[in-house]
Amino acid sequence: MALIASPYGLRPVQLQGGLPFAGATRSYPLLTNSATAIFFGDPVGLVGGQIVAVAASPTVTLSANSPIGIFMGCEYQDPVRGFVNSQMLPANLITGGAKSVKCKIADNPDLIMKVQSSGSVAATAIGLNAALVVGAGNVATGDSTFAAGAAAATTGIALRIVGFLDMPGSTPGDAFTDLLVQWNIGVHRTKNPLGQ
Repeated sequence: MALIASPYGLRPVQLQGGLPFAGATRSYPLLTNSATAIFFGDPVGLVGGQIVAVAASPTVTLSANSPIGIFMGCEYQDPVRGFVNSQMLPANLITGGAKSVKCKIADNPDLIMKVQSSGSVAATAIGLNAALVVGAGNVATGDSTFAAGAAAATTGIALRIVGFLDMPGSTPGDAFTDLLVQWNIGVHRTKNPLGQ
């Protein structure tokens, strides 16, 4: 609900131009240990071909925080439980003996995503930009706690506001406004001219 601070990360809802999001993901193998847990709805980067947790709001400057997409879950072989399909990637999974770890990433650079703002955003903010507010994640649910920051005319920051979530209990200007956003120009790794 947009009146309560309950960030849920970035959730794909459609593609740019109003096309439906069909739930498509790409599997990226994880060959080295991640000391940081990654949660459903977290933006993730790509370093040396490996998925990494985004630790700061991305910008147009290419770094480990440049998103390749949104983490939608993972699968792996656990030494005790066997095959596991999980909403979150636990920290130190490979060190704990997991094998064949694959991260499911919604990596389309033209995604439109819903995200809760860390404050009120007026209806006049469509077309403005917003940074990402990094969240630690919710271990109990496996959900992200990333949020959008304040709307601003600042260039080179993570998100472009393209609309508002149209559902009961969510209205532009709410205390913690639900937004529709897309990656800003040059922020997504595949849209950055510097490549990997």
